[in-house]
Amino acid sequence: MKKLFALSVMVALVGCAEKKPLTPEEQWQGYCRSVGNAARTIMLDRQNAIEKDKAVEHASKIEDETTKGFILNIIDEVYALPQAEINADVEKAREKIRAEFTEKCIATPHTEMPDYKPF
Repeated sequence: MKKLFALSVMVALVGCAEKKPLTPEEQWQGYCRSVGNAARTIMLDRQNAIEKDKAVEHASKIEDETTKGFILNIIDEVYALPQAEINADVEKAREKIRAEFTEKCIATPHTEMPDYKPF
């Protein structure tokens, strides 16, 4: 019983331990995952017949220029795709666009972290 109690206390302490701060590379990868998730959502909007001008209007409210640039680029690319292609396999289309823009973002040179809310 004492061993079980000691083990549970150790697990609790490890769980409460302070996390190490993220490196700039880890922060950028987290940002890029958010960009990819935003691309997936934009594809979902397109598949649900949200008009491009509404998407652009919403994106224009983004204050961070880096993020706004990514989002406007995603909107342009997603809305350029043929409707039949994006509706053939809706989940596959969403996952493909998410992965594509996550990778594009990671490959983008950057000097500072954008100010963003994780998506």
